[in-house]
Amino acid sequence: MAISAGAALLSASSATAIAMAGGAVFSMAAFATSFAVSFALGAAMKALTPKPSIDSGSSRGYQTNSLGPAQDHQIIYGKMKVGGAIVFDESTGVNNKYLHRVIAIAGHEVQSFDNIYINDKVVTLDGNGEVTSPSQYAGNIRINLHLGSPNQTADSDLVSESNKWTAEHRLRGIAYIYIRLKFDADAFPNGIPIVTAVVKGKKLYDPRTSSTAWSDNPALCIRDYLTNKYGLGEDTSNIDDTLVTSSANVCDQTNTFSGTTRYTCNGAFTTASTPYDMLSELLKSMGGSMWYAQGKWRMKPAYWTSPIMDLNEDDIRSSISVGTRHSRRDNFNVIKGTFRGEESNWQTTDYPQVTNSAFLTADNNQESVADVNLTFTDNSIEARRLALISLERNRQQLTVNANFGLKTLELQVGDNIRLTNSRFGWTNKEFEVVQWSFGLTDGLDLQTQMTLRETAESVFDEVNDGVVYERDNTTLLSPFLVPPVGLSTSVRTQVIREKLTNIITLNVTSGGSESVDHIEAEFKLSSDIDWISLGTGQLGAFEAIDLEDGNYDFRARAINTFGIKGEWEFMFNVNASGLLDPPSDVTGLVAEVNGSIITLDWEAVPDLDLSFYRIRYSPALIGATWSNSLTYVDKVPRPASSVTVPARSGTYLVRAYDKSGIGSVNFTAVIVPVADIEPLANTLTLTDSTAFSGSKTNLEVVSNTLRIDDYAVAPSEGEYLFSNYIETGDSSVKRCRVYVSGLTTRHDDTAGLFDDQPGLFDDAVGVFDNLGGDSQFSDTNIITLVSITQDDPAGSPTWSAYRTIRVADLSARAFRFKVKLTSSSNNITPSVSALTAYVEYN
Repeated sequence: MAISAGAALLSASSATAIAMAGGAVFSMAAFATSFAVSFALGAAMKALTPKPSIDSGSSRGYQTNSLGPAQDHQIIYGKMKVGGAIVFDESTGVNNKYLHRVIAIAGHEVQSFDNIYINDKVVTLDGNGEVTSPSQYAGNIRINLHLGSPNQTADSDLVSESNKWTAEHRLRGIAYIYIRLKFDADAFPNGIPIVTAVVKGKKLYDPRTSSTAWSDNPALCIRDYLTNKYGLGEDTSNIDDTLVTSSANVCDQTNTFSGTTRYTCNGAFTTASTPYDMLSELLKSMGGSMWYAQGKWRMKPAYWTSPIMDLNEDDIRSSISVGTRHSRRDNFNVIKGTFRGEESNWQTTDYPQVTNSAFLTADNNQESVADVNLTFTDNSIEARRLALISLERNRQQLTVNANFGLKTLELQVGDNIRLTNSRFGWTNKEFEVVQWSFGLTDGLDLQTQMTLRETAESVFDEVNDGVVYERDNTTLLSPFLVPPVGLSTSVRTQVIREKLTNIITLNVTSGGSESVDHIEAEFKLSSDIDWISLGTGQLGAFEAIDLEDGNYDFRARAINTFGIKGEWEFMFNVNASGLLDPPSDVTGLVAEVNGSIITLDWEAVPDLDLSFYRIRYSPALIGATWSNSLTYVDKVPRPASSVTVPARSGTYLVRAYDKSGIGSVNFTAVIVPVADIEPLANTLTLTDSTAFSGSKTNLEVVSNTLRIDDYAVAPSEGEYLFSNYIETGDSSVKRCRVYVSGLTTRHDDTAGLFDDQPGLFDDAVGVFDNLGGDSQFSDTNIITLVSITQDDPAGSPTWSAYRTIRVADLSARAFRFKVKLTSSSNNITPSVSALTAYVEYN
């Protein structure tokens, strides 16, 4: 909780005027003068504001030896390396061989002198005070130490050797060092050395034990300053020792991240410092607050205390004034400063700078630095802990001013409360009381007036919680808040106007739907740059239809009621491949022979994009494949699931095809044995293999097989005219069964090499080991044709035009045949090794 100068330091309604110009609340006064004054300055405002006195040397005590006619007393709390005021110098001996010097270290009794330094070198003393090391000082320096007890006697060595120092010069209540220097130009080449000491300072009264002993507890140090004449000189009855006790207990805690004591107070100052400045500096060491209420001085360290009262709209007796932000002058997002202690070899040193990216973002990335010098903090761990708390308190900026009912008479400055106000979006929001007063209103109603500053338990941990404090001001919706959206997709195919199409549904959700007015959605091919609108609408589904197979990217964002657009959320590489998915295999195929016809029947394939079925036939009863069969029925359109064909023994094969012409992965076959076909009495045949001596067009005979002679580029075809005709031998016209049979394979001129296979690997049918084989391919076909005559073929017959047949019942005297070989793939040709025409009749 950062406190501005007015709100933090002065509250006349609850103050008793003393040396602090009427201040009732030192809230972070330690960090108060620095925060409320120096911190409020910021780097940009220092030129406009007088330099605060807390940075003067008096707040750090004597760091060297000071000589003057009227030196101030030095007060030491905790443990610190200090110099002192030179209160006596005298030379004695022949040619002024000896210099006797008395240095007053503290204006009170101290616990101990831990180390003595000569020109910043630690010296060791023997039992008589003689320096034994460093060697350059051995025999040249003698030091006597006096703790400053109330009944201490004068230094006997100095009394015996001095012409001026007597037994009456006891310096009771003053801790001092008596040093005798023996002139030696080699030992002291730079003149009289500087003498400093590490001193455990003042013994403090502890109300927890009702005893007085050395301590570096900040709460006890502040109590001591309040009650001593060099401070405020308050009567001990005016100190709230209950709060001193609880504050001291907090300071002594070791449940910190580092396991060190939470807060300590180690430093020195002189009585030239004003009480206002010194209380500010002392409070800084525990990040605390101090106020005067109900006749007692009270304090609180930087530590979370649970709220003691819940307030709501029913407790408020006036309008509410809410300050949402500090002025720019009082705001900061970076804290840096110095400390001094054993860790830094007693040199004033920078502690780690504290900042938070969330605060910088909220301040438009404009860095505002507060310089905080922690005079009474002697280690970087505590310094950073205090700086972090102060930075986060400063960002708790909501301030509420209002009058409340008599229920709040129980409260005092420093208490935490919970406030609920639906209009401001507060539900049990935590505030600290930073100002409190009460009195009669114009309507003679007794009310309290309070200033509340927002706070949170997380302020006092050692975790950077910056983003929290930029978002906890209210639960009301921010006009600039646009929640993120969640995306998911589903892919399906659907037939639209007899065309199979891919459809991708983009589902848009949000955990903050109350802040969403509408959604904007777009998509594109993953390989494209430009986005295509899917439209705007409510949370839910957006459909991209009529999509080709491929990968697609989607994005969507929310837009709130004020038209503020959120960040795009993306989904990449959503695959649509429904157009390439083959239809299901045909199942349930049966063949029913009925005289001269066969009815093929199967279960309808359920695929939405089913277009037709293709029927192929092979006379082979064993080992028939799709490629060595002939196309019997090129297309059986959906929704039909049966077809009638001329009866013939052999294997019938069926495969389903979709609207893209993609066939099912596997064909389904049914075998019609010879015994199922009604035999005819007479059979005439004409076999042209393997010489194939008939007329050939774009065909050739290779290794006793008939092939297309130029099939490098598809489509290719050739025709073969049988070498003779078949005559029934009877001048009468008869009804005959006519068909052509043969053995056909698929010849692949690529020799089955993987790299020579046509199309995409994933689109190939069949098994990997048979890529060059013929089990599944349907890119070759043999078409049989017949021409008939009713005349004597040996005379001058009139022949009909050739027409396509599979098995046909024809009335004719003579029959002539030809076959057409076709290929729809490069380097592929049918290869016919056996070719026979049949005419059967009774």
